[in-house]
Order: sequence, then C-alpha cells, then structure tokens
Amino acid sequence: MKRRAARADDRAPPRPAGGKSNYLYGIVRWPVPAAVKALGTGVGDPPGEVRAVRSGAVAALVSDVSAADMSAQGVRGMRRDMKAHSAVLNALAAKVTVLPARFGVVLPDDRTLLAEFLEPRRRALDEYLDRLEGAVEVTLRASYVEEQILHDIVEARPELRRGAGAGPRGRRSTSMATESRIELGRRIAAAIQDERERDARWLVDVLRPVVRDTRIGKPLTDLMVLNAAFLVERTKLPKFDRILEKVTGEIGHRMTFDCVGPLPPFSFVDLRL
Repeated sequence: MKRRAARADDRAPPRPAGGKSNYLYGIVRWPVPAAVKALGTGVGDPPGEVRAVRSGAVAALVSDVSAADMSAQGVRGMRRDMKAHSAVLNALAAKVTVLPARFGVVLPDDRTLLAEFLEPRRRALDEYLDRLEGAVEVTLRASYVEEQILHDIVEARPELRRGAGAGPRGRRSTSMATESRIELGRRIAAAIQDERERDARWLVDVLRPVVRDTRIGKPLTDLMVLNAAFLVERTKLPKFDRILEKVTGEIGHRMTFDCVGPLPPFSFVDLRL
C-alpha cells in the first residue's frame, strides 16, 4: 500500500498557552492505539495526563509540566520523574512501536513541538518507525564467575600454574618475586581477555537468528563478557528466552546473566532536538 501524502488537516491544532510546557516521552504512529490512551499520568508534581500531539502519520506523546518546577526540584523529585518517564515508555514498548526520548526533554508548547520538531522531521520519524516496527530492546550482560574462569584458564594453560621461573640458584630476590607475580597477573589477564572475546562472539552468534539488530557496549568490569542491546521482534521474544535458557543451562556454572526487557529501543534511536 502506498503511503498517502500528508494533508493540511492532518496537523493537530496548537494547545492554548497556559504557563505549562510540554514534557516529551516519545513518538508513535497515528492513530494512537488504545494502549496509549490508557497510559494515565506521567512526570511532575502533580503529574500531568499523557496525551498525543499529532503531525500527519506520527504523534508525540507529551504531558504538561512546569519547566521552572522541574529545574528547581531536588534529587527526590528527579528520581520520581525518572521513574515515571520509564514507566510510561515501558508500558508503551510492551504494546506498540515507540521512538523513546531521553529523560528531561521539555519544549515550550504544542506550537513549538510541531513547528521545530515534528513537522521538519516527520519523514525521518516515519522511516524510523518503519525500521523499528514491532521490535523492542532487550539488554544482556554476561559476566564470568571469577573462581570458575580462573580455574578454567589455569587448567587450559599449565604454564600459568607454574608461574614465573625461579631466580638464580633457585632463589628469588624480593624484587624478582614481585616482577614474577606482576608478569603472571598480566598473562592471566591476557588469557581471560582472549576467552572473553571468543565467548562474546559465541553469545552474539547464538542469539543472532532471533535478533534484528545488535549494539555492543564496552564491558563494565574485567570479568564482563558481553554488554549488549538487542533489537528483537516482539513476537520472537519467547524464542529469545528459550535460547538464553538453553545457554544458561550449558554454561551457567561459569557465567552469570542479567537480561532485561522488553524495553523501549533507546540503543537504536537517537532523537536529537
């Protein structure tokens, strides 16, 4: 089906100004699904109702906030609003395709939202939604169990068990012993790095059949094998879970897994204002 050109009456009328600004959660398709209409309230104190501002085939989800109040709030208020922001987006991601905005994006009013963001980028937003249609983000962090990986490394490389050689006449000076330990530590770290790279590639390859796209992040610790975000079709989430359960059954004794989702596809969207 060919997409029709936008008509003038596709533009939503601006909301009358009333001292409130627009807090942006994300972008969805128009018409807005029932799941969006039932979102309720979002950020702020008191929280505003989440509503849609339409521009052609897309709509921005916003709620009314006081920009001054948000800027002046303390840590507790920020934590409350971050939680509310995540709750709105997580509820959306479970039901519909959404382009999530980062926390804290505030625009002056509907007119500004339409004129400076939605209308100039409507085609790009439409293409983004096409590319992400039906998909959500799943994050996966896999880390070695320290005792087990050290045992495996030493078992596979007996020379590491023996450590560095003795000094002259079978005696080691204090400085030589220190250098030996440092060298041994470097060799063990290098061996773990090699193992980590192989295991990371293996994990990504195992999950590839049910994944549409992947973003690999930097490991957060020396023992972290994989820090990745996967773009997964919502209908393939059960298959993703089954594969991960099988992997856990096979290597759960040497790795721990932290898998979170479905989430809004933050790692695959960059909504810059």
